[in-house]
Amino acid sequence: MIGPRTSQAAGAQVPVRPVVAWLPTGGTVEAWGHDRLDRTAYGESGRCRHPRDFLADLPELASTADVRLVTPAVERPRPPSHAWTVGDLLGLARSVARTAADPEVTGVVVSCGTNGLEELAFFLSQVVGGDTPVVVTGAMRPASALGGDGPLNLLNAVRVAAHPRSAGRGVLVVFDDAILPARDAAKTAMYRLGAFRSPELGPIGFAGPDGEVAFHRSTEGPRTGPPFDLGALPSVLPRVDVVVSYLGGDGALIDAAVAAGASGIVSAGLGAGYPTPAEQQALERAARKGVVVCQASRVGSGRVVPHAGTRAGGFLTAADLSPWKARLLLSLALADRRPRAAIQHLFDVPVTDVPG
Repeated sequence: MIGPRTSQAAGAQVPVRPVVAWLPTGGTVEAWGHDRLDRTAYGESGRCRHPRDFLADLPELASTADVRLVTPAVERPRPPSHAWTVGDLLGLARSVARTAADPEVTGVVVSCGTNGLEELAFFLSQVVGGDTPVVVTGAMRPASALGGDGPLNLLNAVRVAAHPRSAGRGVLVVFDDAILPARDAAKTAMYRLGAFRSPELGPIGFAGPDGEVAFHRSTEGPRTGPPFDLGALPSVLPRVDVVVSYLGGDGALIDAAVAAGASGIVSAGLGAGYPTPAEQQALERAARKGVVVCQASRVGSGRVVPHAGTRAGGFLTAADLSPWKARLLLSLALADRRPRAAIQHLFDVPVTDVPG
């Protein structure tokens, strides 16, 4: 576990402030709108606030940690998070892994756009190992807005990353005071400050208004390292498409995904994970051609369990993962050439609920 470091001074042990590396990648947290009431069109202004300005205007950070600015793999001009590719996620993950491996670094904070935040956090949780805490955060309001949430989210993220009890918990999301596990964190509102939630189990802790960080439970069992070796992954991951079900949906989009070269398809089914009859037939056709099919649900919470349709088609089931996270996990597993049973195990990793 990572704890407070000390240095020798005149024969005495003197506490040393933890070092937290901050990797800013753009997004609303850095955006600057047309005016202070602009909370929707700020992306069109072409202006943003430099991360150095946050460090200058947040002296409270200095009482928490020595925050070091790190330039990540996403360079300026940086694409918005909704424009990221899986290649961008790989590049960011490598930057985070290198930074977290620095023995001087106590924790890592990644700030990013909220459109891609939940997928980035989950991706990092699958490929970045070690006990060094990695915390992902952002903002729902631009830096120029009245009531902007970016500075406090950033401060809380640094507090969590610097806290000794964050070590070994995997990748965390810190937003609106709540500490969320990457596997279960989801954006549930478009503009509200508390947009990020953990629908199944709720927060695992909070960054309190008094500056204290409190964990009340853990959502992970003993960590043996991330499921995937980042260094062994190819530069291009296999294509996996998501097809969302709706009443009357046919198999056209599924057939198109197969024709486009998809190695895997995630079916975001209705209810408890049911495609329409026509989609079921198309998914079975895809499976017979060697495409790996995973059945997920378009519903925002709950667990997809095997049923007659998944057994008939030989499909994987996504358990509690959203279709978007299931897509990333399946792509990683296919790149790693995991057998079917091993891939299903990754989806089925049990979520424990033990004291933090």
